[in-house]
Amino acid sequence: MDKKIFRLPALSAAALLAAAAASPLQAASVTFNYTESFGAVPPGGASPWATATFDDDGTAGSVTLTMNVLATVGDVTAMYFNLADDSPGALGDLDFAYEASSGPSGPEANSVEVGTNNFRADGDGFYDILFDFPPPPGNVRFGPGEQVVYTITNTAMTLTAADFNVFGEPGPGAGSPGPFLSVARFQSTPGGGSDWVGAVPVPAAVWLFGSGLLGLVGIARRRRS
Repeated sequence: MDKKIFRLPALSAAALLAAAAASPLQAASVTFNYTESFGAVPPGGASPWATATFDDDGTAGSVTLTMNVLATVGDVTAMYFNLADDSPGALGDLDFAYEASSGPSGPEANSVEVGTNNFRADGDGFYDILFDFPPPPGNVRFGPGEQVVYTITNTAMTLTAADFNVFGEPGPGAGSPGPFLSVARFQSTPGGGSDWVGAVPVPAAVWLFGSGLLGLVGIARRRRS
């Protein structure tokens, strides 16, 4: 089964041009909110419990991935993502450069692995990219209130943030909760539990496009009246 690429609804040319002219950089950023718990013990506090933002700064080629764990939750031990072109050649040419982390113990990942639908997130689905973080216990882990930043490039293609805005392959069985655009694996949730949390898309341009469309609708209504 082919991957499903998340796309915004079709917009009028006027709305697209107005949005691009108002803020061309906004369309170059895609944020995932991790809100869909489908494991044993959900993280504490209100969702989203984590976020991940892909940003190409309006220039195709290099994409910055910023992953955040909210202050009220447990440790994240894995993050799963996808690539629109998930052929072995395209995935194999990805390069992940660790840039920075914040917080008392924010880590570089133990490893970043790639493979076409190689990584299964519980019963949810299959993903192409796995960030494997140090699990608790330990002094170096991806914990509450921390941030980790990577730069992603590809020697064979010109990457943009939209290349990662892709659903995983569905998992087996009719009861599978996914697939999602991304999944985070949480450990040390309240009471010493664990959880899987799927991410829903929050493209930065949605609000801009939405407000532009509302304005166009209002103008059209006034003209008809």
